[in-house]
Amino acid sequence: MKLFLCEKPSQANDIGKVVFGGISSENRKNGYLQKGDTAITWAVGHILQDAFPEKYGKQYEQWKLETLPLIPKKWIKEIPENLAPQFKIIQKLVNKADEVVIATDADREGEVIAREILDYCGFKGKISRFWTSGLDAKSVKTALGKIKPDAATRNLYYAGLARQRADWLWGMNLSRAYTVAYADGKGKEAVLSVGRIQTPTLALIVRRDQAIADFKPYEHYGLTIECEKDDGSGETFLAHWQIPEKLKNQDGFCTDLDYVKKLSGSLNDIKTTITEAKLEHKKTPPPLPYSLSELQKEASRKFNVGAGDILKAAQALYEKHKLTSYPRTPCQYLPVSQQGEVEAVFEALQSIDPSLSPILAKADPKRESRVWNDTQVNKHSHHAIIPTTNKSGNLTTSRGEDSLSPLERKVYDLIRMRYIACFYPDYEYASQTAILHINGEIFKATGQTPLKMGWKVLFGKDEEDEKDDTVQSQMPALKTGEMVLIEDKAYRIEKKSTTPPAKFTEATLLDEMKSLSDFFKTVQDDEAKKVLKATQGLGTEATRAAVIERLYQVGYIEKDKKNHKLSATAKGKKLIAKVPKIIADPITTAKWETALSLIEDGKITLQQFMDLQAKTLTQLVNDAKALSQ
Repeated sequence: MKLFLCEKPSQANDIGKVVFGGISSENRKNGYLQKGDTAITWAVGHILQDAFPEKYGKQYEQWKLETLPLIPKKWIKEIPENLAPQFKIIQKLVNKADEVVIATDADREGEVIAREILDYCGFKGKISRFWTSGLDAKSVKTALGKIKPDAATRNLYYAGLARQRADWLWGMNLSRAYTVAYADGKGKEAVLSVGRIQTPTLALIVRRDQAIADFKPYEHYGLTIECEKDDGSGETFLAHWQIPEKLKNQDGFCTDLDYVKKLSGSLNDIKTTITEAKLEHKKTPPPLPYSLSELQKEASRKFNVGAGDILKAAQALYEKHKLTSYPRTPCQYLPVSQQGEVEAVFEALQSIDPSLSPILAKADPKRESRVWNDTQVNKHSHHAIIPTTNKSGNLTTSRGEDSLSPLERKVYDLIRMRYIACFYPDYEYASQTAILHINGEIFKATGQTPLKMGWKVLFGKDEEDEKDDTVQSQMPALKTGEMVLIEDKAYRIEKKSTTPPAKFTEATLLDEMKSLSDFFKTVQDDEAKKVLKATQGLGTEATRAAVIERLYQVGYIEKDKKNHKLSATAKGKKLIAKVPKIIADPITTAKWETALSLIEDGKITLQQFMDLQAKTLTQLVNDAKALSQ
């Protein structure tokens, strides 16, 4: 028997439709699908879970420094009670199979989920790998024709297992060590929770809070002049002084008011020529569909809800309502094989919500779009979040009630409009710049005039669309060499004051976890920067919201109810002040990822990585022991 082992039921259904040529009631069994000598079953994510320390001996039932570090020689796995029935089905099928085709997500986590099951069950038969990021029929057919051998992805399993075990070691050992060493009092409130992603994320918030507390504002200055065309038309435009490098401070501002006053005094009632004028016709393509983090950022900003709530809404749209695709994806692109499904998606959207007809009528399903990119899709285990071809979905019940919750409806609207926008024309505009040299100084005028709104007609004005205040919406046509007038006192000295960094919201924290753009400003290690950028920062699309939720749960952060700004609590600040830098530094994650990549490439072994983890962990626990005495 050949057994396909999937990660979730929806995956099994998509593969079964192709493998079986459609799925009938005869194919559907309790916990699996079968036709002839081919069966397809599924786990429910990480159906096998690492046991808590107590399972390794009675000495670990109490949190004591003398029992640490705990570094298992043989790892104990447990099956949650609610998942035990499905695991029994999987185990029975694995024991009967001659060949198992791993068909979980095409990534480290998917590899771990499947191979841990096979190792636990003691499977000795043939193992092969089904590998695809898209689960549409064409992608599945292509992947079935390119089944990989066992060895092709086995090192991916070792890398995933290394990360999973190291995360457990750090979390279980260091949480106990620092709780015993530093906690005030006893009980749940006194527990100091430590985690490889959780603690550096907390450190980002503590660091931002400290930057705000230490911030000292100062004034800086700019200069704007009003220029009039010297052709009798009376047309005017604004030009802005470009601060010379010699006058810029570390923030790029000019703080020399006397210099600005002196310059402004030299600009009274003069004529000058436009040194350079440029008019360009530019286009902006439609925005890409959402990845999970992009959806969480935008929805959190627009609707003032938590990232975890947005994930729950997106998960419900996928699992319960069947209206959108798999949500836990870091990808914003779609496989080329799905180009032929656009019209079917449009038909489903219109069937579910006829009010979309005028919008869909203006979309071109055959439009060439940057969204079709197999190279980008193949970097991930799932494509972007988009509407499905399911025509049977409903926005209202038979009694006229909403079938989606208010948040589910808002998230669904975001997802479907982003998809539709991909098939609208580009936004087109005229971009004009003019450079003037006056008394040895450079002034620049910039204008942008919409020509064709394209995809922008689908979206109302958004605060994120606010342009730079130096860009003018209306600007006269200008030519190089053209004369302009600057009348007496036709200038404005602009006095501005620096502002402190903004407190994080969940949306901006998600962005910082992924990009680490603020953190990188203080990092000199270029190689670590490169690794963190390549691995998209701290955590994954599927885990970042859970990390933030965990920080709330353990009392490390709090949210202002009025403006939804995040702050570290006294408990959170205390932890970051106490733990060694290696625990709270995102650079540690970069070093881990470098090592995990070496495991994937077969250059170091799982055991070598774990030996290094044990050595580092032992030192950290010993440090905690010394400080507690």
